[in-house]
Amino acid sequence: MTTTLGNSVHSIRGDHYELRSDPMPTIELKDHVVAPSDAPSPTVSVVIPTYNQPALLRETVASVFVQTFEDYEVVLVDDGSTDQTPLVCSELQHRCGRRLRLISQPNGGIGAARNRGLDESRGKYIALLDHDDLWMPEKLAVQVAFMERHPECVASVVPFVHASGVELQRNGPAFDVSAVTDANGIVDRPLLRLSQNHGFMTTSSVLMFNRAAAGGLRYAERRGAVEDVPFYIKLMARGKFGIAGREALAVYREHAASGSSRPEYYFRGLQQLRAMDRAGEFSDFQGHQRSDLDAYLAYLGRLASMKQIMSGRRLDGIRLYRREFLQQLRHRRWKFLLSFPLLICLPLKLWGGRLPTAKHSTT
Repeated sequence: MTTTLGNSVHSIRGDHYELRSDPMPTIELKDHVVAPSDAPSPTVSVVIPTYNQPALLRETVASVFVQTFEDYEVVLVDDGSTDQTPLVCSELQHRCGRRLRLISQPNGGIGAARNRGLDESRGKYIALLDHDDLWMPEKLAVQVAFMERHPECVASVVPFVHASGVELQRNGPAFDVSAVTDANGIVDRPLLRLSQNHGFMTTSSVLMFNRAAAGGLRYAERRGAVEDVPFYIKLMARGKFGIAGREALAVYREHAASGSSRPEYYFRGLQQLRAMDRAGEFSDFQGHQRSDLDAYLAYLGRLASMKQIMSGRRLDGIRLYRREFLQQLRHRRWKFLLSFPLLICLPLKLWGGRLPTAKHSTT
């Protein structure tokens, strides 16, 4: 399968994935026009928040308009961009017709932009897509079919692959689907699985949830910190969670401008999560759900600590290690507790900057 996305090609051949900059024709998005505004609500609302990302936004939107499932709307939220992004958004709105609704607002951060997108959505399901990621053409079809088969699921994700820059060659999805789901694709105790390094929630671009079931949930709006983790933690308390399909249906593009590449994103995010926990915002979690949440927060503590020293922010790493010490001791993370002080003393080149506690970053 090969899909033209602006000036790039995104293809899958068996277990081989490629994303490369070959000169190819541009998708004719202007043909995708929907019925008048009083038409029935779509099955899916695709929410795309954007800020200062003109280079990749066209490809991201194009990957939606080649979906084989066509009962959707796109809610594109420009969060006060200061570069060429508003012009790109206006161009996309003109070419995509009424199926794409453009919303412009003063800059409030990605959490505020996502919340605005949720407020404007009309679909039964909401699918999130970051402004620099991509979807395979079957993504919505597979995920909607899964959600319809499993009404007990409040949300689902799809397998994905990582891309760095424009090149991607990797065997298989970024996580082992069979290791976290039953035969029906249901994830038993999802927070526990996340705490065990199964990174199926690395990017929000794989998430679809039932809008009614998620009613009242909001993304955190603190700037420069994880805004999606508190949202999906609370979402998981409302019902079952699934994984739709076993083949990669999304591409998570990693680059220097992405928030998850910045170590302070994890530092502030962990602070926010611990503060929310102390304030009782996760009080709905009881029994094994509470113990799974504790294990996941401890996992994020290890990940955030390692991110600091990997980037040379050793003082922040030491601060997090001290704050997290009792939590890690409670979970008997002896390897982390004993190795972290040694890693602080070593130059990065001696241990390669590799994370001993996580195979994939969890935003």
